[in-house]
Amino acid sequence: MNEFFQTYTCELPQGKTWRVSIIPERDNVDFDLMIEDPIGNIIAQDNSTNADAYCTFTSFISGTYLFRVTSVKGSCKFAIDINPVTILFSRNYYHHLENGIVWKVAVIPTAKNVNFNLYIEDPKGQAIIQDSSPDPSATCVFTSTIKGNYCFRVESLKGMSDFDFKIEGLID
Repeated sequence: MNEFFQTYTCELPQGKTWRVSIIPERDNVDFDLMIEDPIGNIIAQDNSTNADAYCTFTSFISGTYLFRVTSVKGSCKFAIDINPVTILFSRNYYHHLENGIVWKVAVIPTAKNVNFNLYIEDPKGQAIIQDSSPDPSATCVFTSTIKGNYCFRVESLKGMSDFDFKIEGLID
């Protein structure tokens, strides 16, 4: 059960890419982040079990964006940073997935000093999960809810490197 949530708003111009960081002052908490565009669509979220939370998104329309920070475990003071970033490259991969399977997807760089993000959309184009943490690699675990072609977008915000792209079905 959620202990609390707070919402913040920010006026953002169209056509820029942003990184939102939730940085707690302690490690024994679990903050999640959800971002809505001015129309009310959820465009990014971080529901990891890490203390911090990160999302990267592009503001496709100008307006007021909503940032909802939820404490799933514990509470403490935290900083929220919203900064523009530059995408060095972006590549889409498409894989046909069966319905009702838990999948693990990983992007693992072959060099140091890089930062890969991973975004996954279902066959209807709905964003379902992302890893936009500042870690070099990116990993997402999700359950496919629709049979069809899923989109896996890999972006680099820091450095260039070859990478291994791995997708595997997990057995319960």
